Amino acid sequence: MIECPILIVGGGPAGLNLALNLAWWETPCLLVNDKTDTPNHPQGNSHNARTMEHYRRLGIANDIRHVGLPPDHCGDAIFVTRINSHEIGRIKLPTNRERLAPDFPELEITPEPTHRASQMYVEAILKKHAASQGIIDLRFGWKLSEFKENADHVIAVIENVASGELETINCTQMVACDGANSSVRKALGINYEGKSGEEVDFMMGQMLSVYFHAPELYKIMKTDAPWQFHTINPDGRTSIVGLNGKSDFLAWAKIPPGMGPENIDPKSVIYAAVGQELEVEIISAKPWTAGLSLVAERYGNKKVLMAGDAVHLFTPTGGFGMNTSVDDVTNLAWKLSALYHGWGGPKLIESYEQERRPIAKRNLAQSYALAEIKSQIRVPKGIEDEGPEGNRVRKELGSRFMTELAEEYKCIGIQLGSQYIGSPLIENDGSEPPLDDPYVFSPSACPGCRSPHVWMEDGSALFDHFGKWFTLLCFDDNTAVSKIEIAASKRNVPLKVLTAPKNIKDIYRTELVLIRPDQYVAWRGDGNSLHPEKLLKKVIGH
Repeated sequence: MIECPILIVGGGPAGLNLALNLAWWETPCLLVNDKTDTPNHPQGNSHNARTMEHYRRLGIANDIRHVGLPPDHCGDAIFVTRINSHEIGRIKLPTNRERLAPDFPELEITPEPTHRASQMYVEAILKKHAASQGIIDLRFGWKLSEFKENADHVIAVIENVASGELETINCTQMVACDGANSSVRKALGINYEGKSGEEVDFMMGQMLSVYFHAPELYKIMKTDAPWQFHTINPDGRTSIVGLNGKSDFLAWAKIPPGMGPENIDPKSVIYAAVGQELEVEIISAKPWTAGLSLVAERYGNKKVLMAGDAVHLFTPTGGFGMNTSVDDVTNLAWKLSALYHGWGGPKLIESYEQERRPIAKRNLAQSYALAEIKSQIRVPKGIEDEGPEGNRVRKELGSRFMTELAEEYKCIGIQLGSQYIGSPLIENDGSEPPLDDPYVFSPSACPGCRSPHVWMEDGSALFDHFGKWFTLLCFDDNTAVSKIEIAASKRNVPLKVLTAPKNIKDIYRTELVLIRPDQYVAWRGDGNSLHPEKLLKKVIGH
């Protein structure tokens, strides 16, 4: 029998990020994944600012910024009748390089703006880094065979898919990151609730995802090559994303009602979008369901928890699904690590669902709303006609695209504005948090909000100076600092005291700020009415 603190079931973005974060917080784990390698079919294409902030903390952001769309490749999303024909609208978006330029506005609120790269490329990097961590027992090619949850531990049997070899794992905690068809979720008798793939139109219902190689595609285009283009014509609607800026692409197309994916030639989908035949190699084609907005009734039990697609299913509009998963497991990892190291309290596990399930519901609602807007646009008569009437139709439709769909690419409030107001781990100071707006992010040091980002004089980010565990941010000499240090020492809570420049005090609006391992503000105040033992007890889940 193998003794291991944490067993992770599933090696996708959620599972690999959970393992990397556990390793960051010095907690051993064992991860099983039934496939022998990471996926070779692309899906999510945007790693948002909050996800990139997590990768910065883990030290892998630069590696990830070296894959995906080339730095200077156009970042725009455009709308065309067909790729070889009329451009009818363009949403201007920055390139990957422009996002890192000193004058890029988003750098005022985050040190790590969004990066365009297929999840397929990034998962390979995550696996490579996980394999380099001696504290992670990485078992690709193994699957969970059975498990039994007990009061204080879980006994699980894992199986080598190729050989049939079995091993028994005794773990303190098991976390299922095993996807939409999670066997663990089903074994626990937990269902999804919400909306599920109503057959409406594009981005609602049954879709086909096509990964293809077409080295001549950009030469056929009659417009600047974008990151993403949407085609709309009497043959249907298709979205295509450039993966490497050269020859590899991912297309999404609606499967006509009454047809199955086996009845569709993927090349015909590409030809209809392009407007002519060209050299195309279909690498893979897979059906999937759009218009999902589902969240699990609960996130697990005391000893068996779930994360990622096992607890929420998104439609791709907005790119929230994988990014929500990464934020989920970061929240969970520091809490599991605190328990492993002996100073975390029993409320930590309960707080995972309490803090993250409302965020999933919030993000799902926004993603679904964007999908509804996209699905309600119909192909107008005369869209491909030449002459004044055709020009009028295309101009009107292009204007609609650029107004109604632009916000899909600008949901910075969703990315950075998640709030844990009311969490049992947060000490409320009576202040009002900013409005939770999907399109607007207002930095705030209100307890329960993500700590505001600030650039330091040496070019580093304030985040870079936070401790690995809790950080006490102070701006002046304050007698309460030593009191908090003593309280933390009594409970063996790792605490870094960080004295920051006084100009930062104007942003945090207080004398002292206690920041959690996941960069969220747990408490702030001047220390005058502080009960340090009571505060520490609350923020670590006792």
